Amino acid sequence: MKTLTLVLAAALYCGQAGAAEIKSAVNAQGRTEDDINLPFVNDPAVLGSWKAVAFVAKPEDFKPGEAQGDLYLKELVFLPDGKSPNGWLTWTKGAVLHHGDRTASRYEIRKIGGADYMFFEWKSGDYTIRHRAPEYYVLKRAAPIRIDKIDLPFKNDPRVVGEWESVDFVESPGNFDPAARAWAGDLYLKKLAFLPGGKGGNPWWTWTKGVVMHQGDHTASHYEIKKIKGAEYMFFEWKSGDYIFRGAKPFYYVLKKK
Repeated sequence: MKTLTLVLAAALYCGQAGAAEIKSAVNAQGRTEDDINLPFVNDPAVLGSWKAVAFVAKPEDFKPGEAQGDLYLKELVFLPDGKSPNGWLTWTKGAVLHHGDRTASRYEIRKIGGADYMFFEWKSGDYTIRHRAPEYYVLKRAAPIRIDKIDLPFKNDPRVVGEWESVDFVESPGNFDPAARAWAGDLYLKKLAFLPGGKGGNPWWTWTKGVVMHQGDHTASHYEIKKIKGAEYMFFEWKSGDYIFRGAKPFYYVLKKK
């Protein structure tokens, strides 16, 4: 069984130029495990979000525009430096590494009818337990990833130093009314602390006058302080995943200084 698994891995690798070679073996429990200790090789072409549009036995079976039922996998998101929004998934050129299942699933990007499609090996229990060749999800490029310039020089803003508490979440600053909260649910962002010298309350973000820079997400979010009815409020761009890899316009957290 181990020999068959290794031959299958080699066969799938053929023809995928630049992709890492993936070795597989059967463990003591009889499950197929891939070697997921692959070095990171960048692939700028894969960055962004990809929406699943089909599930096929092999790439040649895909027909663009053909109706599909409800698909289990909805989306894959590729962030810079081999990262993804899911902690158990990383990637390198040509492969997505699942650290829980210990699988390395190849992907290949093809241009069909002017659109970019990804053919992604689906290594489910049929592969790991029943030792079958994986079938393929087909995903279509949804949006390129947004990466803001975050190496901005520090410029002091004494007005912002201190702790700010969230009081609302609005589509735009003009929608804020101190007397009537717009957001009905709990606020995900509770507070922001601006320390002297451009330091933030957490090590992964810093600030300069008018901008908060998130080192992990590579976002630069503008903030503006306004005095409304005698109180100071901050309007802070919330650049979540919808902004980074779905192209959405950011909403705003409204914070009040303590």
